[in-house]
Amino acid sequence: MGKLTAAIRPFSDSGYEILDDEIARGQVVIWSVHRLTPRLGDSFLIESDGEFYDVAVVELVTFQRGWSATCRVEGAAL
Repeated sequence: MGKLTAAIRPFSDSGYEILDDEIARGQVVIWSVHRLTPRLGDSFLIESDGEFYDVAVVELVTFQRGWSATCRVEGAAL
């Protein structure tokens, strides 16, 4: 996949992006420029390739306009 430019990014300025290429290893990264920042331990339900996963924030990094949360998959796929 080529590099995306700001003009064709799949998420709006306040949207979220879920990077699930490591989901088989039990890890997902969620990042956003939204001002609502998650906290360590917060849980999310995400879908990847038709499967649903509960994930919990285990590491959080904030930057000037947003944040990045590394999440661990909790339990097996539903």
